[in-house]
Amino acid sequence: MNRPAPLPLGDKKKQQEMLDLIRKKQAEMESSSSEMHPDAYKKPEPEFEGDVNPKTGEVNGPKNEPLKHGDWSFGGRVTDF
Repeated sequence: MNRPAPLPLGDKKKQQEMLDLIRKKQAEMESSSSEMHPDAYKKPEPEFEGDVNPKTGEVNGPKNEPLKHGDWSFGGRVTDF
């Protein structure tokens, strides 16, 4: 197969140890696939409960203010257009 892989090390024992560690980590990640990665971005907590925004009276709108920081944000990620 022609696919990306770690560069081979000069020492075969160290190479095998590295491959074993990679396989072990991949198996751990597959078994805990329902959990998010520790570095994954977490969505912000909603600013209010229920369907009606208490500040604006908007029904079924976003749970967080999309223009909170002067830029449009969705799910805590900001885009500037």
